[in-house]
Amino acid sequence: MEHVITSHIRQHLDRNNILSAYQHGFRKLHSCETQLLVTVQDLLFKRDKHIPVDMAILDFSKAFDTVPHRRLLGKLSTYGINGPILRWIEAFLVDRVQGVVVEGFRSQEDKVMSGVPQGTVQGPLLFLLHINDLPSVVTSQVRLFADDCLLYRPILSSADRVAVQRDLYSLEKWCDTWGMRFNAKKCQIMSITRGKSHPTYLYTLFGHVLSSVQEAKYLGITVT
Repeated sequence: MEHVITSHIRQHLDRNNILSAYQHGFRKLHSCETQLLVTVQDLLFKRDKHIPVDMAILDFSKAFDTVPHRRLLGKLSTYGINGPILRWIEAFLVDRVQGVVVEGFRSQEDKVMSGVPQGTVQGPLLFLLHINDLPSVVTSQVRLFADDCLLYRPILSSADRVAVQRDLYSLEKWCDTWGMRFNAKKCQIMSITRGKSHPTYLYTLFGHVLSSVQEAKYLGITVT
């Protein structure tokens, strides 16, 4: 049943070009490789042109577990997923319970108040739809692979650094609106440049100064 419904939803999304072009996770003809090729090519092109880039590597905090059900259902409706299908998805999400078994002892079951069920067919697609509008709230370039998020911008003047920080503030507001959260302590800033590096700007997210790094892991490779 999940496969049938998910297949029809994907057809609807593709037919109406709803999913963000910047999202390469859990999508047909998209992969880690396509995301890395597009992103690294873009960064190297700017580097070869001697254009500095400041890049934020952002880490969602328990991304799949924190999606608020009602807000997600509202987004699905705006994407044209309505009627019996929306009611079926609502029944699929709400009133779930879970418990834990440790060494033969079972805990009391409790209601699951948020999140998309992991290990399911439909869960990843529902998550993509919940964060689908994220790129629209910023002016810098965004790259998404499921819950992996990059934000970067060419730095031609101090105004560009201000613009990056303004985008980080916009992401804070987006998180507050849609019940998501970035783990600011795990988020990082990397300055990519050719030749003499420019002074590091102290970017903040949720009141935390983001650490500046010389290298970072992204989709299984180390970017330096």
